[in-house]
Amino acid sequence: MKVMNSRLEQIFSEEWSEILDIYKTFVQSIGCTNVSENLIFSLVEIGVRFGERISKLRMSGFIEIGCGLAIPSLTLSKLGKANGTAIDIDNKPLIYAEEIRKIVKCDLKFQCTDVFEKKPVLQKGELLVAEKPASYKNNILEMEYKIRNHCTIEGFNLALIPSYLGTDTIDSYSDRCAMYANKFKQTGFKVENQQILETLPFRWLIAVR
Repeated sequence: MKVMNSRLEQIFSEEWSEILDIYKTFVQSIGCTNVSENLIFSLVEIGVRFGERISKLRMSGFIEIGCGLAIPSLTLSKLGKANGTAIDIDNKPLIYAEEIRKIVKCDLKFQCTDVFEKKPVLQKGELLVAEKPASYKNNILEMEYKIRNHCTIEGFNLALIPSYLGTDTIDSYSDRCAMYANKFKQTGFKVENQQILETLPFRWLIAVR
Protein backbone atom coordinates (compact mmCIF):
# COMPACT_ATOMS: atom_id res chain seq x y z
CA MET A 1 0.00 0.00 0.00
CA LYS A 2 1.54 3.23 -1.14
CA VAL A 3 0.22 6.48 0.27
CA MET A 4 -1.64 8.59 -2.28
CA ASN A 5 0.00 11.94 -2.92
CA SER A 6 3.11 10.73 -1.11
CA ARG A 7 5.06 13.67 0.23
CA LEU A 8 8.07 11.40 0.76
CA GLU A 9 8.30 10.71 -2.97
CA GLN A 10 7.65 14.32 -3.95
CA ILE A 11 9.97 16.06 -1.51
CA PHE A 12 12.75 13.46 -1.71
CA SER A 13 12.20 12.67 -5.38
CA GLU A 14 15.69 11.28 -5.95
CA GLU A 15 16.38 9.84 -2.50
CA TRP A 16 13.10 8.38 -1.21
CA SER A 17 13.86 4.76 -2.08
CA GLU A 18 17.25 4.89 -0.34
CA ILE A 19 15.65 6.54 2.69
CA LEU A 20 13.18 3.67 2.97
CA ASP A 21 15.99 1.11 2.65
CA ILE A 22 17.96 2.77 5.47
CA TYR A 23 14.87 3.03 7.66
CA LYS A 24 14.05 -0.64 7.05
CA THR A 25 17.62 -1.71 7.85
CA PHE A 26 17.48 0.22 11.13
CA VAL A 27 14.12 -1.30 12.10
CA GLN A 28 15.48 -4.79 11.43
CA SER A 29 18.67 -4.02 13.38
CA ILE A 30 16.64 -3.44 16.57
CA GLY A 31 14.88 -6.79 16.22
CA CYS A 32 11.68 -5.76 14.44
CA THR A 33 11.96 -8.25 11.59
CA ASN A 34 8.24 -8.66 10.86
CA VAL A 35 7.40 -5.02 10.13
CA SER A 36 5.79 -4.75 6.71
CA GLU A 37 7.18 -2.49 4.02
CA ASN A 38 3.78 -0.75 3.90
CA LEU A 39 4.02 0.17 7.57
CA ILE A 40 7.60 1.40 7.16
CA PHE A 41 6.52 3.53 4.22
CA SER A 42 3.63 4.99 6.26
CA LEU A 43 5.83 5.76 9.28
CA VAL A 44 8.37 7.58 7.13
CA GLU A 45 5.54 9.38 5.32
CA ILE A 46 4.18 10.61 8.66
CA GLY A 47 7.58 12.09 9.57
CA VAL A 48 7.88 13.78 6.18
CA ARG A 49 4.38 15.27 6.30
CA PHE A 50 5.03 16.47 9.85
CA GLY A 51 8.27 18.13 8.76
CA GLU A 52 6.64 19.68 5.71
CA ARG A 53 3.81 21.14 7.78
CA ILE A 54 6.06 22.71 10.40
CA SER A 55 8.39 24.05 7.70
CA LYS A 56 5.62 26.58 7.02
CA LEU A 57 5.93 28.04 10.52
CA ARG A 58 8.04 31.10 11.21
CA MET A 59 11.16 29.99 13.06
CA SER A 60 14.78 31.00 13.49
CA GLY A 61 15.81 27.39 14.02
CA PHE A 62 14.59 24.12 15.53
CA ILE A 63 15.58 21.37 17.93
CA GLU A 64 14.16 17.85 17.65
CA ILE A 65 14.44 15.74 20.80
CA GLY A 66 14.29 11.94 20.91
CA CYS A 67 14.77 12.17 17.17
CA GLY A 68 15.53 8.57 16.20
CA LEU A 69 16.19 8.72 12.46
CA ALA A 70 15.13 12.39 12.50
CA ILE A 71 12.79 12.27 9.50
CA PRO A 72 10.97 15.53 10.47
CA SER A 73 14.28 17.37 10.94
CA LEU A 74 15.72 16.02 7.70
CA THR A 75 12.56 17.17 5.93
CA LEU A 76 12.80 20.62 7.49
CA SER A 77 16.42 20.90 6.37
CA LYS A 78 15.61 19.61 2.88
CA LEU A 79 12.96 22.35 2.63
CA GLY A 80 15.48 25.03 3.52
CA LYS A 81 15.03 25.53 7.27
CA ALA A 82 18.45 26.29 8.76
CA ASN A 83 19.91 26.12 12.27
CA GLY A 84 18.50 22.68 13.02
CA THR A 85 19.70 20.16 15.58
CA ALA A 86 18.38 16.62 16.11
CA ILE A 87 19.11 15.01 19.49
CA ASP A 88 18.87 11.44 20.72
CA ILE A 89 20.37 9.65 23.71
CA ASP A 90 21.11 6.56 21.59
CA ASN A 91 23.87 6.91 19.03
CA LYS A 92 22.66 3.96 16.94
CA PRO A 93 19.71 5.68 15.22
CA LEU A 94 21.87 8.78 14.73
CA ILE A 95 24.29 6.70 12.65
CA TYR A 96 21.44 5.79 10.29
CA ALA A 97 20.13 9.37 10.34
CA GLU A 98 23.58 10.57 9.28
CA GLU A 99 23.46 8.13 6.35
CA ILE A 100 20.23 9.75 5.22
CA ARG A 101 21.66 13.24 5.73
CA LYS A 102 24.59 12.42 3.46
CA ILE A 103 22.24 11.15 0.75
CA VAL A 104 19.96 14.16 1.04
CA LYS A 105 22.93 16.56 1.28
CA CYS A 106 21.21 18.86 3.77
CA ASP A 107 22.52 20.96 6.65
CA LEU A 108 21.51 19.32 9.94
CA LYS A 109 23.48 18.78 13.14
CA PHE A 110 23.14 15.70 15.31
CA GLN A 111 23.84 15.36 19.03
CA CYS A 112 23.97 12.24 21.17
CA THR A 113 22.83 13.70 24.48
CA ASP A 114 20.58 12.92 27.44
CA VAL A 115 18.14 15.85 27.35
CA PHE A 116 17.38 15.29 31.04
CA GLU A 117 21.03 15.64 32.03
CA LYS A 118 21.71 18.45 29.58
CA LYS A 119 18.55 20.28 28.63
CA PRO A 120 18.64 21.81 25.15
CA VAL A 121 18.47 25.57 25.30
CA LEU A 122 16.02 27.08 22.86
CA GLN A 123 16.51 30.62 21.69
CA LYS A 124 13.70 33.03 20.94
CA GLY A 125 11.99 32.03 17.71
CA GLU A 126 13.20 28.42 17.73
CA LEU A 127 10.80 25.48 17.55
CA LEU A 128 10.85 22.35 19.73
CA VAL A 129 10.00 19.21 17.75
CA ALA A 130 9.13 15.78 19.16
CA GLU A 131 7.82 12.86 17.11
CA LYS A 132 6.53 10.01 19.30
CA PRO A 133 8.96 10.85 22.14
CA ALA A 134 10.13 8.18 24.59
CA SER A 135 12.72 7.98 27.36
CA TYR A 136 14.51 5.33 29.36
CA LYS A 137 13.98 7.46 32.48
CA ASN A 138 10.27 8.18 32.12
CA ASN A 139 7.32 6.35 30.69
CA ILE A 140 5.86 7.84 27.54
CA LEU A 141 3.04 9.73 29.23
CA GLU A 142 5.48 11.29 31.69
CA MET A 143 7.75 12.27 28.81
CA GLU A 144 4.90 13.91 26.92
CA TYR A 145 3.81 15.73 30.08
CA LYS A 146 7.33 17.06 30.69
CA ILE A 147 7.59 18.34 27.12
CA ARG A 148 4.16 19.96 27.22
CA ASN A 149 4.74 21.46 30.66
CA HIS A 150 8.17 22.82 29.71
CA CYS A 151 6.78 24.56 26.64
CA THR A 152 3.74 26.04 28.38
CA ILE A 153 5.88 27.41 31.23
CA GLU A 154 8.72 28.73 29.04
CA GLY A 155 6.49 29.84 26.17
CA PHE A 156 8.27 27.77 23.52
CA ASN A 157 6.47 26.79 20.33
CA LEU A 158 6.04 23.03 20.04
CA ALA A 159 5.36 20.53 17.25
CA LEU A 160 4.48 17.16 18.76
CA ILE A 161 3.23 13.78 17.58
CA PRO A 162 2.11 11.92 20.72
CA SER A 163 2.97 8.22 20.85
CA TYR A 164 0.25 5.63 20.32
CA LEU A 165 0.45 3.38 23.37
CA GLY A 166 -0.20 -0.35 23.48
CA THR A 167 -3.16 0.38 25.74
CA ASP A 168 -4.60 3.05 23.46
CA THR A 169 -7.68 2.89 21.32
CA ILE A 170 -8.31 5.38 18.54
CA ASP A 171 -10.75 7.19 20.83
CA SER A 172 -8.43 7.27 23.87
CA TYR A 173 -5.54 8.52 21.72
CA SER A 174 -7.72 11.24 20.17
CA ASP A 175 -8.96 12.21 23.64
CA ARG A 176 -5.38 12.54 24.93
CA CYS A 177 -4.42 14.73 21.99
CA ALA A 178 -7.50 16.90 22.61
CA MET A 179 -6.54 17.22 26.29
CA TYR A 180 -3.02 18.36 25.33
CA ALA A 181 -4.47 20.85 22.85
CA ASN A 182 -6.79 22.30 25.50
CA LYS A 183 -3.90 22.69 27.97
CA PHE A 184 -1.99 24.73 25.39
CA LYS A 185 -5.03 26.85 24.52
CA GLN A 186 -5.52 27.63 28.22
CA THR A 187 -2.04 29.15 28.31
CA GLY A 188 -2.46 31.31 25.22
CA PHE A 189 -1.25 29.06 22.41
CA LYS A 190 -2.94 28.59 19.05
CA VAL A 191 -3.17 24.85 18.44
CA GLU A 192 -3.57 22.67 15.37
CA ASN A 193 -4.65 19.09 16.17
CA GLN A 194 -4.86 16.98 13.02
CA GLN A 195 -4.72 13.34 11.99
CA ILE A 196 -1.82 12.83 9.59
CA LEU A 197 -2.82 9.75 7.58
CA GLU A 198 -6.18 8.02 7.26
CA THR A 199 -4.49 4.62 7.61
CA LEU A 200 -2.83 5.29 11.00
CA PRO A 201 -4.18 7.12 14.08
CA PHE A 202 -1.22 9.46 14.66
CA ARG A 203 -2.04 13.14 15.06
CA TRP A 204 0.18 16.20 15.13
CA LEU A 205 -0.19 18.95 17.68
CA ILE A 206 1.30 22.27 16.64
CA ALA A 207 1.17 24.85 19.44
CA VAL A 208 2.41 28.37 18.67
CA ARG A 209 2.19 31.82 20.22
